[in-house]
Amino acid sequence: LSLLYFVCCSLLIAPDFAGIYHPKANASDDTIVIYWGQDSAGNYIEKNLAYYCNLGYYDVIIMAFMISFVDGRQPNCGIPNGPDLNLANHGNNCTTFTNCPFLLNCTASIAPDIKTCQAKGVKIMLSLGGAVGSYGFTSDSQATTFATTIWDMFFAGSNSAGIRPFGNTNLDGIDLDIEGAAGNAANAGPHLQHFADKLKELNPNFLITQPVYGYPQIGAENWMVNHGYAKNGSEWVSNGMIDSIGIMEYNDLESLQYVKDYADATNEWQGFPIHVDVPKKYILPGIQGNAGAGTIQSMANDVNSQKLGGFMVWFASVYDKTRNKPALSYGNMDASHAKSTEWAKALATMLG
Repeated sequence: LSLLYFVCCSLLIAPDFAGIYHPKANASDDTIVIYWGQDSAGNYIEKNLAYYCNLGYYDVIIMAFMISFVDGRQPNCGIPNGPDLNLANHGNNCTTFTNCPFLLNCTASIAPDIKTCQAKGVKIMLSLGGAVGSYGFTSDSQATTFATTIWDMFFAGSNSAGIRPFGNTNLDGIDLDIEGAAGNAANAGPHLQHFADKLKELNPNFLITQPVYGYPQIGAENWMVNHGYAKNGSEWVSNGMIDSIGIMEYNDLESLQYVKDYADATNEWQGFPIHVDVPKKYILPGIQGNAGAGTIQSMANDVNSQKLGGFMVWFASVYDKTRNKPALSYGNMDASHAKSTEWAKALATMLG
């Protein structure tokens, strides 16, 4: 597999976030993935979900974000203390549920777009966490219960008390961006594993993707990597808990230096945070969206030569045409302006 990964459309958080998609069965089945939902540019620069599906460029779109898992401000919600869903300006086209002021009801607005996308073969996932928000679990049982809760709310479950933000539409998977204090809290890793295990129990084909930092530094992320892969004889293999990992470093080819921290971790120094060797086909290095043509091509070449899963791009289409400038205030890393041919060349290179 070669997987060209675009983080797209507009994001609320600082540029340390990314996610990845489950590798396809055939090496020739390349996948382009984007993020959608935060309209950081403002003024509705980011278009509706169906627009990006109708372009025909993308195989997966990840909606961002669920910023709280258990919200005590909503005790009388149909799902008591239910989660918070934040889709920035897109939320203005949604309502909320009775007694659930922080949980969007997008049945009439975004749900039809999800169905349009899925009818075109585009998978729609939901990102949990991010660099902002208040989230996490206090126990294994809470994590397991929450897995069942979101299964009922967003996927094929049926015990949601009518609280389904996208109506009868089922999403295809989740992206776990558990960062900062939440990711380093006591037992955050085991709690997150119980959460993922329960989802895989409900559906073994459920998609779960795991972003990681370059140097492994978030306890929950490290735990998921360490418990997501195991040795089978002389070969390291996935046990199916997570489907792939992505290295959140976006400075030219810098992310490539961290591949060994996951692919060859068992040969690092004693006490290194990662204790397994992740097969390279599950690893995606990052690159910034405003990378030069030569850098983009070099990354594609390295992905091929190292047989990596592809690469991911820190945002692809947040560009404010009213000012002819990048829309986000915290970085000039946009890939939407006069770069499409370079990404197309990179994809062609990885397709071989």
